[in-house]
Amino acid sequence: MLIIDRAEVQALLDLDQLVDALGAAMSDLSEGRVSMPGRMAALVPGRDAFLAAMVSHVPSLGALAAKLMSVFPENAGGPLPTHQGAILVFDPESGEPVALMDAAYITAVRTAAGSALATRLLARPDASTLAIIGTGVQARAHARAIPRVRAIDDIRVAGRDAAKAAALADELARDSGLPARPAASYEEAVRGADIVCATTHSPEPVVRREWLAPGVHVNSVGDNPGGRELDDGTVGVSVGVVE
Repeated sequence: MLIIDRAEVQALLDLDQLVDALGAAMSDLSEGRVSMPGRMAALVPGRDAFLAAMVSHVPSLGALAAKLMSVFPENAGGPLPTHQGAILVFDPESGEPVALMDAAYITAVRTAAGSALATRLLARPDASTLAIIGTGVQARAHARAIPRVRAIDDIRVAGRDAAKAAALADELARDSGLPARPAASYEEAVRGADIVCATTHSPEPVVRREWLAPGVHVNSVGDNPGGRELDDGTVGVSVGVVE
């Protein structure tokens, strides 16, 4: 059995192929060809955390796998990520386990790849200005994924912490060569943007209807049971597509 650690996963995973694979998998799921029961989780109340189990079989991709993922929000800002786990891959013909791999990087980029797929299918072909709302793992992943499906020539980054937004903008500009700059507020980042990626845990909306230009495409991936990223006005006038 192959054992693939986080560094190897990051080096081997092709983001463009991941976007294509997600497209095929989601099409199969919509057509009822995928076996994917709902996730289950064991709670860790003392840490406000949980361990989730997810399994699926996607026949068209020859994929049979199980993922165990721990989510420990209190890890934020420390040496360990909030999301950690492993994926065990099986041979769909024999049931033999064939690979065990780290799941942290895959989980991060899979979410961003899903947004990239949505952007490829739904955003205007000429969309070129990207607003990234948030400064964490998903903000980074989205800022790297979206330019793979649209010709982005302006990236704006906004977050609760201005220093983190500036640092992320510098990092993106250095690593991608694309113009990236910090915005002074969520509103400044969103106004005039063609694509907005909301990647926060905010208890209050970070995207408001009055800031949005006609025809803008919005990806919202934030996970906060006590809040939401989009205000009523945005939801009310949008064509909603749920991944």
